[in-house]
Amino acid sequence: MRRQILLSITIRFLIYFTHWMVLAYLPLLLKGYGLSDVQIGMAIGLFSLSSMALMLPLGMFSDIFSPKRTMLCGALLYAGYFGALLTARSFGWIMAAVCVGGLGSAALVVVSESLYLKHFGQIQRSRRVATYQLSTYLGFGLGPLVGGLVVQASPSLLFSLAMAGAGAIFLCSLFLVDFEPIVFSFREYSGDVLQFKPLLLIACLFVLGTHFGVEQTSFSLLLREKFHLLPRQIGMVFACMGLWMALMVPLVGRYHDKRNSVFLFFLGGMAFSALFQVLTPLAFDIWSLVIIRLLHNLGDTVALLELGVLVALLFPSGRLGGNSGLLYGVRTLATFLAAVVSGSLNREWGYGASFMGSGLFVLCFVALSFAFIGFSARRRQAVGWQEAGQ
Repeated sequence: MRRQILLSITIRFLIYFTHWMVLAYLPLLLKGYGLSDVQIGMAIGLFSLSSMALMLPLGMFSDIFSPKRTMLCGALLYAGYFGALLTARSFGWIMAAVCVGGLGSAALVVVSESLYLKHFGQIQRSRRVATYQLSTYLGFGLGPLVGGLVVQASPSLLFSLAMAGAGAIFLCSLFLVDFEPIVFSFREYSGDVLQFKPLLLIACLFVLGTHFGVEQTSFSLLLREKFHLLPRQIGMVFACMGLWMALMVPLVGRYHDKRNSVFLFFLGGMAFSALFQVLTPLAFDIWSLVIIRLLHNLGDTVALLELGVLVALLFPSGRLGGNSGLLYGVRTLATFLAAVVSGSLNREWGYGASFMGSGLFVLCFVALSFAFIGFSARRRQAVGWQEAGQ
C-alpha cells in the first residue's frame, strides 16, 4: 500500500509540476509571439474547455474500463501537446496544441485523483487527501520556479523539459495497480448527483473555478506589467505560494479530522480566499502582494482540502471516476468562462480588475449560500451546522 501511495503522489506531483511549469509562463510567451490579451485569454480558455469536454466521459470510461490505461493515454496526449508548442507560433496552431493538451490534462487530472481516492480515500480520509494535495502544491510551487529559470535561459527548452515530465508520468503510471471496473448505469450516476449536498457542491465548485480562470490568465501578466518582475522572480513568487500551501495542508488536514462540518469549512475557505482575491490589485509593492496572495492561498488550501474530502465522502468508490469527471468538468467550464472574460477585462481595465471582480463574485455567492442553508433546519442539519433534533 505504501508503495502505491508513494507512486500516486509522485505522479500527481509530476502532473502539476509540468502543468504549472508551462502554464505560469505561457501567457508571457504568447504575448511575445504577438498575440493580443483577448487571444491569450481564448488560448488559456480553450485549454480549459477542451479539458472540460472529456472530463465526464473519460471519468466514466475509467470506471468501466481501466483508470490505469486511461492515464497512459493521457500522458501520451500531454507529451504531444508540449511537443506541438515547441514549433507552434501562429494563433491557429497554438489553439490546436492547447486543445490536445486539454484532452491529456482531463485524463490525467481526473483519473489520477479518482484512482487514488478509490484505493485510499475511505480510511483516514482527511489525512490521505491532505497528503495527496501536498504533492499537488509542491508541483504548483516548484514547477513555475524551475520554469522561470528555464525561460530566462531558453524559452524553447521549457517545452522539451515538459515533454520529459510527461514521459515520466507515463513510465510511473505503468506500475499503478488498476481498479476493478464496474457495470455502467446512468441511473446510479444520476442518483449520486441529484441530492442536496452534491448539487450544492457542484454550485460551489463552479463559483470557485472562476477565480482559477482569472489567475491562470492574469497573474503572471500582473507580476510582469505592474511589478516588472523577471521570469525567474515570477517563478519564486509561485514557489512561495506552492510551498506555503504544501506546508499548511497537513496541518489543516489534521485539524479537520476533529471536525464534522465539512461543508461549512469549504464555504469558509472560499470566503477567506475571495477576500484576499479582492485585495490583490490593491497591493502597492511586491512584498504586500506576496503577503496578500499567501493569505489567499491559505483559504484555497482549506477549500480544496474540504473539496477532496467531500468527493470521497459523498460518492461511491466504484463511480468516483465519472462523478469526479463531472465535478472537474464544472470547475473547468467556470475556469474557461472566467479566462475569456479576464482577457476582455485586462484589455479595458488593467490586470487587477479581473481579480477584484472574481473575488466579489465568490464573496456574494458564499453569503447567499450561508443564507440559503441557514433558513432551513433540514439543510443546516445536512451540512453539520445544527445537530439533528435541535
